[in-house]
Amino acid sequence: MKKWFFILMSLVIMFSLTACNESTTVNNSKPESSGNGSTGSSENTNSPTTSPAGKTITIEDENKDTNKTIVLSILSATDFYKQAKQRYEAAHPNTKIEFKEFIKAGSGSGVMSASEVEKYIKQTTTEILSGKGADLFALRESFDLPIDKYVSKNAFVNIDEFIKHDKSFDQSQYYMNILDNSKKNGGLYVVPTKFYLQALFGDQVAIEKAGVTIDDKKWTWSQFADVSKSLAAKGVHTNSLSGLDPENMLNSLVSDNYDRLVVGAKGKANFDSSDFTDLLKRVKSLYDDKIISAKPLSPEESNFYLSEIFSPKDFIARNSLYYTNGTVYQKPHAANQQSGVAFGGMQTIAMNANSTIKATAWDFMKFLLSEEMQSIPQQDGFPMKKSVNVKLIEETVNNVKKGTANSDKTGNAQVSEKDIQVLKTLISEASLPVTLRNKVQTIIAEESKAFFTGQKTAEAVAKLIQNRVKTYINE
Repeated sequence: MKKWFFILMSLVIMFSLTACNESTTVNNSKPESSGNGSTGSSENTNSPTTSPAGKTITIEDENKDTNKTIVLSILSATDFYKQAKQRYEAAHPNTKIEFKEFIKAGSGSGVMSASEVEKYIKQTTTEILSGKGADLFALRESFDLPIDKYVSKNAFVNIDEFIKHDKSFDQSQYYMNILDNSKKNGGLYVVPTKFYLQALFGDQVAIEKAGVTIDDKKWTWSQFADVSKSLAAKGVHTNSLSGLDPENMLNSLVSDNYDRLVVGAKGKANFDSSDFTDLLKRVKSLYDDKIISAKPLSPEESNFYLSEIFSPKDFIARNSLYYTNGTVYQKPHAANQQSGVAFGGMQTIAMNANSTIKATAWDFMKFLLSEEMQSIPQQDGFPMKKSVNVKLIEETVNNVKKGTANSDKTGNAQVSEKDIQVLKTLISEASLPVTLRNKVQTIIAEESKAFFTGQKTAEAVAKLIQNRVKTYINE
């Protein structure tokens, strides 16, 4: 049971978890040398290009000093960033990387109290919104940082402008579907250097035995409910999902529709709409009809298991862990939403709109996305660099064949060409960003309980959420 406890806890933790201002992202002055000591990409970035608006722009530093220091704000310097600092400084003698840590690496127990988390969020938010903070911010996905507020206040640079105009950045080498769908308010303000996938693992034996056909490329949550009812009627499992309370399930659907419900750049919220009240009622029906159980059940007791996938090796392990013969499906989507695979960004980083060394900071961000840094072992998440991921898949397949990919959890791991193709398809079709738990979703969870327990109507709860969210995003 311990095994299932930790799996379910990881799932719960996951759920609890416009264009940029040109004057801050680019410098419209004459091109000059950035002076950052780079022998590679910086030479290519200091050339004039034409923006979509027709203006000639250049990617260069406002600060023309030969020696540069990139200040990176981070909770605590990880091994990834320590290696990035060491390697980048070695290749760029005139540039130093300075960590501005909230907790010094190696100090403390590694577990933050609620008060420390609150202090970190407050301190980081103050630093970012003041415009006087670090050049770069390494953001922790597991904290309720108000990213929408940072973006709406124009605190971050739209990195999409650099990607479009930097000839040295070959977009074909990266998973641009991840970067393009990580945009907020029309711009790429927070860049993931790694990502994870989220999918449904299904009990293939039970589903085929019941004779139920599933087209996961098109299915909505309403169709998921219909499929679940058909499975239950034919003597398969009563429940299709478990271990999620209604508030977390609601926030999962809110995550899928987040940009429609929260338009931070305009200070608008749309929770008082029929779309959201319908969402509330739909979630309640999933529990009333016993399609989802709030009580944790093992995968063997349900038709599907919602899970994250963090690497090729992790995919193969989970493929054997949940069901003896499993199938991987896309997570259902909202009726008015385009289908796609859910994903989340990891090791995200953003640039201060008031940094005076934007070209140098961008050069360092590119280094984090380079094959050298993406290839560093023992990192959670899929690499953004395609070539690195291809190598990881090949290595994993070879390890399975040699019998060195086994674990205590899964025993003898197995993998087929079909499994690998499924994984590649999941990655290529990743387009639905998972919004981790933030202040807005905390408000939703707090207020929606009254509806799920029958104390208030959906309309009354939606109005309360609308008022609280609107107040928050306009603070």
